[in-house]
Amino acid sequence: MNAISKFFTLYWIVYFPTCIAFYDYPGFTYVDEVMTVILIGYTFLKKGHRDTNPESWKEYFTFLMILAFYIVYSLMMQVNVADSVWYDLIQQIRPFSIIFCTWILNPRFTEKQKKWMLWSMIVSLGAFIYTNPIIGTGRNAPVGQLAICTAMTYYIYTEKTKKNLYWTIVIATVGLISMKFKYYGEWGVFVALLLFMREKMDLTSNKAKLRIALLVVIAIILGWERFDHYFVTGFDNEEVARPMMYKTAYKILWDYFPFGSGMGTFGTAASAVYYSPLYPKYGLNHVWGLQSASGFICDSFYPSMAQFGFVGIVLFIIFWKRRVMRINEIDDIGYFIVGLMACFCLAIEQTADSSWLSGKGMGFCMLIGMCMNANRNKELDEEEEQFYSPTPTLPSREGEDAAATNT
Repeated sequence: MNAISKFFTLYWIVYFPTCIAFYDYPGFTYVDEVMTVILIGYTFLKKGHRDTNPESWKEYFTFLMILAFYIVYSLMMQVNVADSVWYDLIQQIRPFSIIFCTWILNPRFTEKQKKWMLWSMIVSLGAFIYTNPIIGTGRNAPVGQLAICTAMTYYIYTEKTKKNLYWTIVIATVGLISMKFKYYGEWGVFVALLLFMREKMDLTSNKAKLRIALLVVIAIILGWERFDHYFVTGFDNEEVARPMMYKTAYKILWDYFPFGSGMGTFGTAASAVYYSPLYPKYGLNHVWGLQSASGFICDSFYPSMAQFGFVGIVLFIIFWKRRVMRINEIDDIGYFIVGLMACFCLAIEQTADSSWLSGKGMGFCMLIGMCMNANRNKELDEEEEQFYSPTPTLPSREGEDAAATNT
């Protein structure tokens, strides 16, 4: 198989244990940053290669230009120190680049490579459960992310039989021991899609929109306790960090209209490491969990969109609309479900987590990138099958003449 698939197989095998399962262990802290740089560099190295998908280069360059604009804008605004801008750049470039680079590289795996990738995920999941006291601790989130990614990968890389369908559900169910309410919602939606979606649906139809709304309701019901705590009864509590981040983000959007407060200023790890002046400005430095270098500063993604203003929010929506429309074109029901589910997981995770900007979200991003190549790879497989299939041998003219003579 080509060098790209070999590279990506190794990349995949290294990613799950180092960036999710044992990310908090000594020596693994910056692995996700290193792996992001490696993937971007390798993608540019392979630019123009015959095995790559050149379709997304234009969109990727557009993203890089927009990001460059916000870097200049942030440095000019000087809301926070310049170092915070460069620190935030490392995180902001990651998820988009992982999706685009996977889409561009278009790895086409052999059956053997698929098995190696699956086993690396299963071993990572089992090793994490074995080495960590799961119940009653705060170190259980990786179980859910490992389980759902493993289940989705198993689903697209195995035959569509009832046995494999049940094994997919079993693997996803293991993640319930994470005891994370948002994972309850992810699990419920994934199982519903697996059991009740017999054929792909047109996501632009009213029927599909109604079904998606129903799935969102299911997710909210399964994770109601936390949803209520952050967005309903707890939203008016000025002592709870996450609701205060959401409410303050809305104020920042208007105070720094239309491009936001700039990178490294609000809701990100950079704004925590280089404690942003916006926290004391809006009185958040008195809220537990939002003091200097506190973890809840970057514990949910959506408030950080205030950094990019209304313009950034519109661009973010356009980006995801294009991803969903691309997924809507997928013919294979397995890749369709997984692509849709990976987008949904990222959407629900970011209400109370920052996986999108951290190494933990890279798995979902890679799955999205691979799913968007499903149609192209199907066409390539069909072309190769026709090229290598034996041509039926026709009887020669001489043989026909000889037979006629004998007769």
